[in-house]
Amino acid sequence: MSIGWPKDLSAQIGLTTLAALIFTQILFLALFGAERGLSHVEEQRADIVRQGERLVDLLPTIPEPARMDVLSAAGSDRVLFRLSDAPIVAAVTSDRDARMELGARRSSSFDHRDDGTVTALARRIGLTPATLRLSLPTSDGQWLNIEANLERPGAFLPPRLLLGAILSALAVWIVMRFLVARITLPLRQLADTADALDLDRAPPERIETGPSEVRVLAKALHSLHARLVNAVRERTRILAALGHDLRSPITALRLQAEFIDEDQLRERIARILDEMQEMTETTLAYARGLSEAGDKRPSDPFALVARLAKELNTTASPVTLGSMPVVTTPLRELPVRRAVRNLIENGQRYGGKVHVSGELDGSAARIHIDDDGPGIPLEDLQRVFSPFERLEASRSRDTGGHGLGLTIARDILRAQGGDVELLNRAKGGLRATVILPFSGGSDAP
Repeated sequence: MSIGWPKDLSAQIGLTTLAALIFTQILFLALFGAERGLSHVEEQRADIVRQGERLVDLLPTIPEPARMDVLSAAGSDRVLFRLSDAPIVAAVTSDRDARMELGARRSSSFDHRDDGTVTALARRIGLTPATLRLSLPTSDGQWLNIEANLERPGAFLPPRLLLGAILSALAVWIVMRFLVARITLPLRQLADTADALDLDRAPPERIETGPSEVRVLAKALHSLHARLVNAVRERTRILAALGHDLRSPITALRLQAEFIDEDQLRERIARILDEMQEMTETTLAYARGLSEAGDKRPSDPFALVARLAKELNTTASPVTLGSMPVVTTPLRELPVRRAVRNLIENGQRYGGKVHVSGELDGSAARIHIDDDGPGIPLEDLQRVFSPFERLEASRSRDTGGHGLGLTIARDILRAQGGDVELLNRAKGGLRATVILPFSGGSDAP
C-alpha cells in the first residue's frame, strides 16, 4: 500500500513544518560538527608544533650519535620525527622559514587532491583522513621533519545537545499542530455550512470566528445563497404568472373556435389550443414543483413510491413492485411524489410495463424504475433533461408531453439533495434511478 501526500490541510502543514524542523536540525548539527572538527584539528596541530619546537631547542644539547634515538623515543605510531638535510615541505617565503602543510593521508582510500577546495576544507574540519607535514630549521643547518596522522573527531554528539534538538522540534511541532487546528476548524465549519445550504429554507448561522479571510468567505457564501434564493423565487413567480395568464386567452380562443362553421378548421384550431393548454399546465406544474416544497418530515420514501405505484397500476400499463426496505428519513413528500410520478408515467408511456424496486446504498436511498421500452441513445441520456427537449424518434407530441417531465423530476430531486440517473439496461429498456439522501433508521431485516 503506497503512502502519498496527505489531502488534509492540517496534515500537509504539519508534515511541511516537520520537514523544515528536521532540515534545520540537521543543518545545525552539521555546523556544530564542522566547528567541533575544526577545533579538534587545530588543537592537534598546535600540540605537534609545540612538541617540534621543543625538540628543535633540545637537539643542540644532545650528542649527535644519540639524536636519532631521542627522535625515535619522542615519536609514536601517529607522529614521526626525522632529522635530514632537506625539508619535506616546499618553500613558501624563504629557505630558513618553518614550513607546514596539511595534506591527504597516503594510506587513505579517498580521492584527496591538494588543489581541491572541498577536499581541503574536509581535511581542515576533520571529515577526511589528513597528514600534517612540518619542517622546522635547526641551529646547525639541518631540518626537523615531522609527519603526523591527525585523528578525526568522534562521530557522537553530546547527549544534552541531541536531547535539546529533539525537545525543541517536539515543542515546535505541538505548537504548530495547535495553531493549524485553530485555522482549519473554521474551514471545516464553513464546509459544513456550505453543505447545509438549501434554497427552500433559511441559511445556517454565519461563521463569526476564525481568521478574517474565513469570515469574509463565509459572508460571501451567505450573500451568494441569498442571491440564488431570490433568483429561483423570481423565476418561479414568472413561470407561475406566465402559465396562469395564458389560461384566460386560451379559454377565450377555445370559445371563439366553437363558432367556426368549417369543421376541419375548427378541429385543427382545437388541437392547437389543446396543445397550448397542455404546455401551460406543464409549465405550472414545473413552477409548483419548485415552489411547493414545505418542510421536511420523517417519512419512508419506499412506502411513498409503493403507494404511488399501486395508484398508477393499470391493465394497459402495469406497474409491478420489487423488494423495498423500510426506512425513515426527513423528506418533502409532495414534490418527491410529483417527481416519481413523472418518471413512472414516463416509463408507462414509452415502455408499457414498469417495474419498481428499491435499495439502500450507504447514505443514499435508491429507487429503480425499469421499463421495457426502446431505451435512449447513449449520447442523449443527458440531453433529455433539458427543458422542452424531446427525442423525435420515439417521443412525439401525439404520444408524449412537451419535454418538461424529466426536467421537473430532476430539479425537484436536486432541491431535496438527491438526483435522478438514466441508464439503458443490458436486457433492453430504460432504468431511471431516483437517488435520495438517507439519514435515519432502517427497519429492514
